[in-house]
Amino acid sequence: MSSPPAIQTERLTKHYRLGVTRRKIEAVVDLDLEVGEGEIFAFIGLNGAGKTTTLKLLLDHARPTRGSAAIFGVNCRDPRARARVGYLPDLPHFYRFLTARELIDYCGRLFGMKRSDRKERSRRLLGLVGLSDRADEPLKGFSRGMLQRLGLAQALINDPVLVLLDEPLGGLDPIGRVELREVISGLKREGCTVFFSSHILDDAQRIADRVGIIHRGRLLACGSLEDLLLKNPGWDVELEVSGDLDLEAVCRRYGWRQELSDGRCHIVIPDDESLKEFYALAASGQVRPQSIGRRQVNLEEAFIAELDRWQG
Repeated sequence: MSSPPAIQTERLTKHYRLGVTRRKIEAVVDLDLEVGEGEIFAFIGLNGAGKTTTLKLLLDHARPTRGSAAIFGVNCRDPRARARVGYLPDLPHFYRFLTARELIDYCGRLFGMKRSDRKERSRRLLGLVGLSDRADEPLKGFSRGMLQRLGLAQALINDPVLVLLDEPLGGLDPIGRVELREVISGLKREGCTVFFSSHILDDAQRIADRVGIIHRGRLLACGSLEDLLLKNPGWDVELEVSGDLDLEAVCRRYGWRQELSDGRCHIVIPDDESLKEFYALAASGQVRPQSIGRRQVNLEEAFIAELDRWQG
C-alpha cells in the first residue's frame, strides 16, 4: 500500500469578512493540491494571491471555511499532523536579546529534546545556515537576511519530514540566496519534503521539482517545471523590417512581443498558429526573417502566460 502524500487538500477554501461592511475576501478558493513525499514544491503567486493563507490552513493557524487539508494522511486540525513539520514564517520575529544559539536551544526545548541533542543539533544547524561565527551574538544586531537564515535553522530543529517555508529567500543578498537554495536542495537529498511559497520566480525555477501557480486564491496551474515551461514554448524570430512597416502596430494586432537585443530586432511569437501569420507577412516582403527557433521560456514568462489565460 502506497504512503499518503505529504500534503493533500480537497476544495480547501478560506473566506474572510473585513471592516464594518463585512466585505467578503476570498483568500483561498476550492484548492485541490497534492504534494508528493520527498519533493520540492514551489507555490508561486503575486502578493496577496493566497500563499500565506494556504500555509496558515496547513498549520491550523486558520480554520477553513470549507474543505479539508491533510499532512501525511492526518487532518491538519489534528496536532499529530504537525509533530514532524518545520515552519518558517514570512518576516520571522524573535526575542532580540537572545543569542542565535540560545534561540535554537529554546526551540529544541519546546519539542522536548534532550540537552545533549539540542547542543549538537544547534551547532550543526547554525553551521548549515552560515551563522556559526555569530552564534553567541544577540539577535538585536542581526540583519534581515541573518534573521532569515536563523529562521530556517529553527524550522529544522525537530528533524522534520516536511518543511513549510513562507518566502524563505526574501531579504537575502545574492550569495545568501545561493547558499540557502543549496540548503533547501540538501533537505530533499536527505528525504525531506519542502513546500515553499515565493514570488521570486528565478529561485523557484532553480530548485523546485513541481510548481503551483495561485492567483486570487485559485490554483491556475500545477505540474512539473518542465511541463509548465513546455506548455508555453513560443518562437523566437530575428528579422529585418522594411522602412514603411509599423512593426509595433503589427505586434499589437497579432499578440506578438517585440524585443531589441544587441541592436537586432526580435519578436516572440507565442504559438504555431501565430507563426503561420508571420509567414504570410514575410511572403509580402515587409519583413525578412534572419533566424527562427524554438524559444525556451522561463518560469516568469510561463507565470505571466497563465495569468493572461485566466484573465482572457
